[in-house]
Amino acid sequence: MDALANTEGRAPRPSRRALDLLPFAVTAVAVAVFSFLSGGYILGRSSPVAIVYLLLAAVWVWFLRRRSRPPLLIVAGLAVFGLFVAWSGLSVLWSFGPDLSWVSFNLAALYLIVAAVLGLTPAGGLQLRVAGYGFLVVAVAVGVYAFLGKIIPDVVTHAHTYGRLDSPIGYWNVLALMMVMGLVVALALAGDRTARAGWRVLAAAGAVPLCFTFFFALSRGGWVVLGIVLLLYFAFSTTRLTSFASLVVIAAPVAAVLWSLRGLQTLFEATTDDALRTLQGHTLLRWSVAAVLAAAAAQAVVVVVHRAVPWPRWLRIVAGAVVLVVLVGGIGSGSWRFLEARGGTTWLNARVQAFTSDSDETSAAKGAGRLVSVNTGRPPLWREALEQSRYDRMVGTGAGTFPFTHYRFRERGGVVKHAHSQWFNVLSELGVVGLVLFVAALGLFVAAAIRNPFAGRGDPMRPLVVALQAGVLGFIVHVSWDWDWDMAAIGTVFFLFVGTCASYLATQAQARRRPKAAAEAVTSAGAAREDRGGAASEDRHGAAISVGIQPPRRRAATWPLRAVATVALVLLALSWVPPYLSARAENAALAASSDGDSQLALQRTRRAADLDPLAVSPLITEALVLQQEGRNREAFAALREAQRLQPDNFEVYYQVGVLQLKAFARKDAAVAAFKRALALNPADAASLNELGLALGE
Repeated sequence: MDALANTEGRAPRPSRRALDLLPFAVTAVAVAVFSFLSGGYILGRSSPVAIVYLLLAAVWVWFLRRRSRPPLLIVAGLAVFGLFVAWSGLSVLWSFGPDLSWVSFNLAALYLIVAAVLGLTPAGGLQLRVAGYGFLVVAVAVGVYAFLGKIIPDVVTHAHTYGRLDSPIGYWNVLALMMVMGLVVALALAGDRTARAGWRVLAAAGAVPLCFTFFFALSRGGWVVLGIVLLLYFAFSTTRLTSFASLVVIAAPVAAVLWSLRGLQTLFEATTDDALRTLQGHTLLRWSVAAVLAAAAAQAVVVVVHRAVPWPRWLRIVAGAVVLVVLVGGIGSGSWRFLEARGGTTWLNARVQAFTSDSDETSAAKGAGRLVSVNTGRPPLWREALEQSRYDRMVGTGAGTFPFTHYRFRERGGVVKHAHSQWFNVLSELGVVGLVLFVAALGLFVAAAIRNPFAGRGDPMRPLVVALQAGVLGFIVHVSWDWDWDMAAIGTVFFLFVGTCASYLATQAQARRRPKAAAEAVTSAGAAREDRGGAASEDRHGAAISVGIQPPRRRAATWPLRAVATVALVLLALSWVPPYLSARAENAALAASSDGDSQLALQRTRRAADLDPLAVSPLITEALVLQQEGRNREAFAALREAQRLQPDNFEVYYQVGVLQLKAFARKDAAVAAFKRALALNPADAASLNELGLALGE
């Protein structure tokens, strides 16, 4: 499989194979770091990781040796996605918030590089294992840390606010998605006959905290994705029976514990009683340890039986079909019983109506009861995105600017930064052009990661490949109703899976074609010898045979091309620096201002504005500090500059209105500013209040 990385057709040297592992291992490490730094969502935490990754990619350009033709689908996907990234960057020119578009461009460019590095690096079985099992280790680490908030809340206190788990990712729905993607990889390892028994047992044991964390994330979308991912995995995997046995081994103890402890309310809902929370958490700790041990013991039995009992091919096929029928039938019958107990299709139609109208009020609590609620708040956000797209149909408002759309069209208060559907979000921010590029790019990536799902069933690595493919499709489904894209941790996982699968499948396809090509070359050379005859001719064509079985030599990329790629990657890394340093400087300014050091605060705000000349937040902060010192004219000049940079930012007009009213007593100018702010954000209570004061109401 890895022979494709070698020009002469021989197996690659051990040093070459080890070198090709690095991009996959580094990406898995990046996922881990992003995950434990608030999911990679907070700019001040994620930027250093992204910068280091891009610089390492710049170095990797000089070590990349792809002797075979790169997969056409992944190249096409990279090309189209590159156009989408470029369109995101160009949107700075017309963006409502160019600083936000800059940050969004940086994130999309990071994803592009992850896909390119992994998709173009030769991937054999070793690389596939590093990517898949490396992610599994990360998912288990994340799941265990999250679960600690339930079982030892007196030590790990991140689960005190709600009954739901979200740390270390910072968002419960993304945490649930990561647990699902980790679970299906664990099933692939647990059902792998070729893996060591100890690893298979550890995979089942490690999946137990994944399941506990998944449940306590209380994610409705997570349950939908879980069903889809499991169906996809068992539909195309070649280890259905053993993987299903492992699923039962993992899920049964978890379900038994949750059912037994269903009366411990602090496990399922928020509470202010820390003593009771700790007591019940320790009870869950004891039961969960027992569940891990039970799963490990049962999995050991599964492994022994799996290896001891011969399974004829026809029996494996029948057993796999039965497992698939049982799984589909179980999900179907369970869903129907759930519906029937609540009124059947009548209840379902009522739920659909409540979802589309956002009229369900049953999810006010953050407890387990929310799992049957359809009060998601998403349809109004989708309608807002559609409404905005009517005004900016082709180009949108600029990457990352949905907050402006929400302020403009919202019916309720609150700050929302994403349409909670990547498709609607892209339509709103980047218009039809951006949406077409985005859909085409992701379609090509999915095609590259899956290719022919019915091919390669004899590949011993197929279960792991199918697990990653199921994770890819699970992400596509989940991103349709959530804001996963903005969280670098799960976004990087998606492109890790895409790049690994695409490269591995292309490597396998070329490896299958090579023996056929070599056989044809031998046959052709043999026929030529028979026709021509003679010892000299035989010597010549004997040499022809040896040449004919070699794959064609491909020149490595020339140094100018590598130099261009290196410069581009370094520039992308540098593109993360100004917004990152600007955010740090502004935070330092706020800290200095709270300490009463106005001069230092002004220095920091001006440095922040210099570092990110597209941002208005440092200018607003500077204006507020200047007002504290009585330097109102300078404050007004700073706000005028902010108004020039972002004429569609309601906050700028609000601050101008406050300054005009309270510092200069210009009521007419203040009223005009507040009305403009309300035109951009009609539900802003502060602007309404100040407008009333200006009008003397």
